[in-house]
Amino acid sequence: MSQIVRTIIFASVQFFANFVQTVTGFGGGPISMPPSMAVVGVNDAKAAVTAILWLTCIVVSVREVKSIDIKQLGIILAGMVPGVFVGMWLFMELPLKILMFIYGIIVVMIAAKRLLIPAKSDLAVPIRITALILAGLMQGMFTSGGPFLVVYAVSAISEKSRFRATISTVWAVINTYMVGRMICLGMYKGNATVLVGASVIPVILAILIGKKVSDRLDHEQFLRFVYILLMVSGVLLIYNYFIQ
Repeated sequence: MSQIVRTIIFASVQFFANFVQTVTGFGGGPISMPPSMAVVGVNDAKAAVTAILWLTCIVVSVREVKSIDIKQLGIILAGMVPGVFVGMWLFMELPLKILMFIYGIIVVMIAAKRLLIPAKSDLAVPIRITALILAGLMQGMFTSGGPFLVVYAVSAISEKSRFRATISTVWAVINTYMVGRMICLGMYKGNATVLVGASVIPVILAILIGKKVSDRLDHEQFLRFVYILLMVSGVLLIYNYFIQ
């Protein structure tokens, strides 16, 4: 497969992933990373996907700044940031294939439970804290912390626009650090920068279309879309284990 074909496939994946990211506030990483890693490799995929999602989330956050739940934003960041540091270290130190497989199984189980038995009340505090820590860990390792963050956020943030704006701001803040660290590590000196540049126009289109779709979904449709997306994310993570 030529480099041009790889780049076109990567940019196409980013269009869909960032459309989903704009609609829900999460999901871009879990959807984008498995096929991106298969096409361009783990390091280039992580660097390029993180930068692209960072830009998307900044746009959503700025556009919907009045909807951000500041209190929940602080709680989420306090719970996730330690896990992000640990996750980025683990990514550099450990063989991660089996971890991604286990992560995918957990995500599928979470999504199945939410689809079949929707939550009727707030989650217990220990479960919320655990979900945030795991979200940070998975974000640091795979740029895919969304599924665990949703476990917390669906219970803590009930209104659709606040949900999307707050989670987008979480990713904007965390990915600012991650992109900065990757720049320092030299991860954008090679193909990753080309991949980001090739994805700019598809991502802009994804943001514009995603905003219109999101505005038309009612609350129940929105939550169901989120849970189905969780299921797809988990299946993709498991699939990635078998194709590598």
